Amino acid sequence: MMKAGPLAGIRVLELGTNLSAPLATMTLGDQGASVIKIETPAGDQLRYSGARREGVRGLNTMFLNANRNKRSIALDLKRPEELAAAQGIAAQCDVVVQNYRPGVAERLGLDYATLRALRPDIIYVSIDGLGRDGPGAKRKVYDIVVQGIAGFAAAQAGGADGEPTTMKTTVIDKTTALVAAQAATAALLVRERTGEGQHITVSMLDVALSFLWPEIMGSTTLIGEGVVPGGSLAAVRYCHRTANGHILVGYVSNDEFAALCRVIGRADLIDDPRFADIGQRFAAADALNELIAAALVTRPTEYWLPLLEAADGIYAPVNSPEQVIADPLVRHAGSLTVHEHPLAGTYRQPVHPARFGGTPATLRRHAPALNEHRAEVLAEFGITLEERP
Repeated sequence: MMKAGPLAGIRVLELGTNLSAPLATMTLGDQGASVIKIETPAGDQLRYSGARREGVRGLNTMFLNANRNKRSIALDLKRPEELAAAQGIAAQCDVVVQNYRPGVAERLGLDYATLRALRPDIIYVSIDGLGRDGPGAKRKVYDIVVQGIAGFAAAQAGGADGEPTTMKTTVIDKTTALVAAQAATAALLVRERTGEGQHITVSMLDVALSFLWPEIMGSTTLIGEGVVPGGSLAAVRYCHRTANGHILVGYVSNDEFAALCRVIGRADLIDDPRFADIGQRFAAADALNELIAAALVTRPTEYWLPLLEAADGIYAPVNSPEQVIADPLVRHAGSLTVHEHPLAGTYRQPVHPARFGGTPATLRRHAPALNEHRAEVLAEFGITLEERP
């Protein structure tokens, strides 16, 4: 018999759309929590993003990949009876996660103060873009907006003369989701010890700065006089052209740098004073990038890979999505799995990244169709609600 996940018995209510809140609650659901997703009658807009199976709407890949292990109920929260139903569900949940724009939950009557009056030990997680108040609180914020403000776009420029660009993935939405999920479980631990719930706020801006700071923001860390510049990891180029494609190479320690230099036939760089240690290699990254690139482009990728392997180097192929699926390391690790959705058909997803030895995370429910579980959820929570005309 399959053991239950570590959060089995915990009820979670999601009042979310797009990525940050849905991914946070999916993480909790993977780990065993029972997740109820309240959607508008039109549904989460992510339902219509990405590839889809012909003839099937509302289960596009972006929704499919962010909403497993949930039940869906569609409620029109502008209708008093349906708002009351949402409040009734919330009052029986342990955790609420929402990513409404600041002020919306209060206007709806689904804010922390209102729900705490119904359940004093509730754990309530609010995700926002640029803070709960202040000049950015009312702005419409997506991942790319925070990438610009927090420095991600500038960091992707690579060198002093490079063009800034956003990362080609919603890195802040996804990182925010992980922070929110971890904060919720930490609050559950506090409640287990004290019996008290709490309100947790998670700002995408705070998450972005925390994520970026350790290696990219060194120039702004030390304050005052006597600071010696050390360059930035952002200036290092890892992906290089080969004679027939691309390869990724890296170097952190002196030994790793020496191994790369020998492989590319530039052992003379090992003793070059410009590249003597990691800090100097960062500071002189523009020059070093060009020297490495000039060597790697002379041979095909297949030539370099075994040499770097033999030298215990830092390297990787630059895989396309199709190559990721076939990569022997991915296959050996069992990182991807295939499922059968009753509507969307056969689909592939990564396994839950935390592999619990005693309480495994599992797929218990496929991503739901819109309002699929209305009758089931209302009955479970003891709520009677007439169908909308």
